[in-house]
Amino acid sequence: MDKNTLLRWVIIAASMLLFWKFGMPLITGKTEGATQPIPAETYVNAPEFAPDALDPRPANGDPNAPLVPTEGTICKIKGNHFNAELSTRGAAITHFYLTDPQYAGTEAGDMSTTPDHERWRTLRTLFRESEKPVGADEQVKYDRFTWKLDQALPSGDTCKFSYQDDGAQIVKTVSAGSRPFELNVETTLTNLADTPKKHRFTIESFAFRRNSEVKGHLGRVSPFISELSCARDKDVNRKSKDDFKDGWFSEPLVDRYAAVSNYYFAQAMIPEAQDRPECGLLAEDWYGAGQKRDDDDAGSVYHARLTYPVKELAPKASQTYKQTAFIGPKERQILAHAGGGRGLGDLINLGFFSFVAKGLVSVLLFFHDHVTFGNWGLAIIAMTLCLRMVLFPLTWKSIKTTIEMRRLKPEVDALNAKFADDAQAKNLAMMELWKKHGVNPFGGCLPQLVQMPIWFAMYTTLQTAVEMYHEKFLWFTDLSAPDKLYVLPIVLGVFMIIQQRIVPQQGMDPVQAKMMMYLMPGIFTVMMLFLPAALGVYMLTNSVLGITQQLAVEKFAPSKPKKGEIIVKQIGDTDGPKDPPAFGKGKARV
Repeated sequence: MDKNTLLRWVIIAASMLLFWKFGMPLITGKTEGATQPIPAETYVNAPEFAPDALDPRPANGDPNAPLVPTEGTICKIKGNHFNAELSTRGAAITHFYLTDPQYAGTEAGDMSTTPDHERWRTLRTLFRESEKPVGADEQVKYDRFTWKLDQALPSGDTCKFSYQDDGAQIVKTVSAGSRPFELNVETTLTNLADTPKKHRFTIESFAFRRNSEVKGHLGRVSPFISELSCARDKDVNRKSKDDFKDGWFSEPLVDRYAAVSNYYFAQAMIPEAQDRPECGLLAEDWYGAGQKRDDDDAGSVYHARLTYPVKELAPKASQTYKQTAFIGPKERQILAHAGGGRGLGDLINLGFFSFVAKGLVSVLLFFHDHVTFGNWGLAIIAMTLCLRMVLFPLTWKSIKTTIEMRRLKPEVDALNAKFADDAQAKNLAMMELWKKHGVNPFGGCLPQLVQMPIWFAMYTTLQTAVEMYHEKFLWFTDLSAPDKLYVLPIVLGVFMIIQQRIVPQQGMDPVQAKMMMYLMPGIFTVMMLFLPAALGVYMLTNSVLGITQQLAVEKFAPSKPKKGEIIVKQIGDTDGPKDPPAFGKGKARV
């Protein structure tokens, strides 16, 4: 590839990027700062309920006075691998602490990212909907009210909240589940009125992330970039932050879960098996005056909710709603059983090659559990070695092509010299030479292309594995984070240069070969400054195995003649430069 061609491709790529960034908004009429068509959240509050900090200021109060409502009574639950705190202000979660040493005290140690606002507390429940369908606000007078905390059980694993007025009685019980990171939620609404009344029940989960938290770096996606999903039957509908420019997304008849998750952690609301509520998702832009949507301090509130059909209750009749809330790390073995086997493993988004990645995960878990004595770093090395062995038949095809090309190198050099100024004639002569000897110079490319899905799947597998989160190995304090000492990127770059030096670049001119020798290692070295150390361990192991393999090939079919080895030359070859004979008419001599 000459300089003009390279420059042309750079200009094309830059033009496409500029068009995507600036041209598409002009065509579609949508810009990054466009306002979402989301109705403002308005609530009917009970007289004793103090407005939230984000609520409009009271008409008879100071418009500049900050709203700092008093927190309600706190109830604590000690669960399986977590400690939760819930407040009578919303009967919802204010804090959810992960107690495993791997997560406790980290940036993800508290799964509640919106504790200061009642409207965004996970497990928040609503019973009214005045707009659609009309009349679903009859049963309960208020959207928000102060709950009463009944005496918690001595075991400390249950919180029971209640509310009652002249029209309804509500009892909401939240208890620790038997499985890890799970809460069981049961809400019973009783009609105390003398006439039938309608309501519509909704339960929600929330997360808040600033743009600075979800920004990626070179080659690395932020582990806190969030995704929303609805799972119905075997289908999973996934949505990212930029998929909500038109407002809410709804999926009817959901029987598995509604969830908000990032690379490593998730909050999933799971309805009882016989229920099929509607799943609602939204990533709501949230930024203040003078801010833009993409400012680092701006962010998004992620909503995932289950909304049940309108229900009319006869006098003294009751309706009970049950859900399981999974709030915790996306550990594969735990997700396999979470929610009673509702397929929460789909919360791990392995991308286009997920079918390959799932197989790699199984192999990695096997080595971790049965071979490497619980060491994830050694499990990655063992899996990489196993993968190289499995793929060796494909690699062997590439090796054979390399050996065949080396045997033809004297004749290829002669053609390069003869047709130095005629690229078309040189290509025709090369094709004739390869055809004559039954050599396919592209024979080594197909095996490499076949392996590409495996490499992409490996990248996704290690990039999304919460099992690596704050896991130590050698000098790494966290396999899910970049090497803080920068040792791994430098060592990887050195080994890649070594590998480039011992692997001759067939069919590549010296300038390109020299550029590739340092350019690719340089790129990967810079990328590894930001990529997880787990991925670097895999790449370094793969590079070492590649060097070992190439050294074996060099011993079997060396690229350079050994001392005393007979060399085949074309007639007319001397120490001085001479024109080689015409292709196909020369005779070889020893």
